[in-house]
Amino acid sequence: MKQLLQLSLFVENRPGALSEVCRVLKEANVNIYAMSVADTSEFGILRLLLDDIETGNAALKSAGFITRENHVVAISVPDCAGGLAGVFDTTDALGLSVEYMYAITFGRKDKAVIVFRFDDQAAAEKLASAGVELLTADEIFRG
Repeated sequence: MKQLLQLSLFVENRPGALSEVCRVLKEANVNIYAMSVADTSEFGILRLLLDDIETGNAALKSAGFITRENHVVAISVPDCAGGLAGVFDTTDALGLSVEYMYAITFGRKDKAVIVFRFDDQAAAEKLASAGVELLTADEIFRG
């Protein structure tokens, strides 16, 4: 079975915590392929797929983060209605239980698409005013 190595770390649930992780990885010249955050009121668990997990792990540990490496499996899912259901049919038949999952989005030329939820309803206006390119659903799915 092909497995990927994923890096998990705890981050405080406060403004700037995620950007700190990204800055550390930027300074180490490590690219983030995918990320997922699961949060509680006080902290989050950040899961990362990196282009160089050893360098990224060392840089984050040097910056004071507590990290853990985990094996994960990437599964190709048909891009059609029911594609994911078909995968779950297989995992169910094998008696496998999903602990967590997150998607990796490709297909916008040389750009990835990351989806955020903000508690500030004016966040989109603020981001657009700052020159950030915001995408509609049509732009994401029809490129």
